[in-house]
Amino acid sequence: MEVRWFRSKFSTVVHVYRDGQDQDGDQIPEYLGRTEFLKDDIAIGKISLRIHNIRPSDDGQYTCFFQSGDVYEEALLELQVAGQ
Repeated sequence: MEVRWFRSKFSTVVHVYRDGQDQDGDQIPEYLGRTEFLKDDIAIGKISLRIHNIRPSDDGQYTCFFQSGDVYEEALLELQVAGQ
């Protein structure tokens, strides 16, 4: 199983979870040490990513790609960062 969160391109990796482990080797430097894949609800189909220390540059579109064997799905998410 693989869950990949990315920005505009598949290779612009925000976070990858593959074969039961987080894979930070593909992660772009802007997100290193700032992301956390929440695995608690994966068995019921909920996939969540937490971004710590949010920045204005985090604003924008994200894609979540899920693959397990021949089954795959993609979802788009728009993150809006608001300042105080």
